[in-house]
Amino acid sequence: MGKHSPRRGSIAFWHRSRAKRLVPRIRYWPTETKGLQGFPAYKAGMLQVVMVDDRDTPTKGQEIVFPATVVEVPPLFVYAINAYENTIFGLKSLTQIVSTKNPKELRKLFNPAKKGQTIEDLKKDKAKIAELRLLCTTDPSKTGLGKKKPELIEIALGGSVDEELAFAEKYLGQLIPLEELIKEGEYVDAIGITKGKGWQGVVKRFGVSLNIHKATQKRRHGGSIGAERPAKVFYTIPRAGQMGFHKRTDVNKRVLKIGSGAEIAPKKGFHNYGVPKTSYLVISGSIPGPAKRLVTLRKNPKTAKKPELKQIVI
Repeated sequence: MGKHSPRRGSIAFWHRSRAKRLVPRIRYWPTETKGLQGFPAYKAGMLQVVMVDDRDTPTKGQEIVFPATVVEVPPLFVYAINAYENTIFGLKSLTQIVSTKNPKELRKLFNPAKKGQTIEDLKKDKAKIAELRLLCTTDPSKTGLGKKKPELIEIALGGSVDEELAFAEKYLGQLIPLEELIKEGEYVDAIGITKGKGWQGVVKRFGVSLNIHKATQKRRHGGSIGAERPAKVFYTIPRAGQMGFHKRTDVNKRVLKIGSGAEIAPKKGFHNYGVPKTSYLVISGSIPGPAKRLVTLRKNPKTAKKPELKQIVI
């Protein structure tokens, strides 16, 4: 047996197809914290921060330079309350309570309902409720994106049914500010759609080696695609195909700073984005997707500790 190189590409991400939509679907929400369990944001760009390392690392207590991502988070509008009940097949929609006072930008997405059931009707069926979720919309017209059409996303609530109902009743038809959603030092999971690179070959897609210079066909073609018997090509074989524009989740992203306005932007603004005009977050590390793309930040129950920032390098 000769030497074999390690496999290319994680099978956990098979098959690598294009995402169905730009607003990612969230299949799991935590229940350890109270209130809204996530919120959407728009990726602006990246910078560097100088902070005191408070992790259990060899550089603990020292000043380190850390890459960070800036995301703009405009106020979140609560359009409706979705109530679910438990069945033998899982959660089933019970009812929906819609807001009667909606911003005019919402008409660019759909025609809002003018009337429906009320909160009092929902409280009568409280015994059937297993979970409440809020149907929220973004307001990109207030940001530096240059677009007006909002996005629609359903976000879960945490706590008991009474606590969820109180929170939903308080903010139905209202804007939720960023200060009510997250605090400095808390952790989030960034869920978004990566930058699309189109159809790519096996060399760029999986990093396989080039063929010899005097190969019969092409240098960037793959080598053997499997044995003669069984006469099939296994899914673990690197093949050409779609690269990028996939739904991905980056976990344990720490919120380093919360602010508002253009104080965080470079002099000429972020590349391909501009200057943030509303509230923003500075998140440790990188997150999926290019600038201007919507990213859903899901709360992470990891223990929070406020960071000690020394300088933000813009």
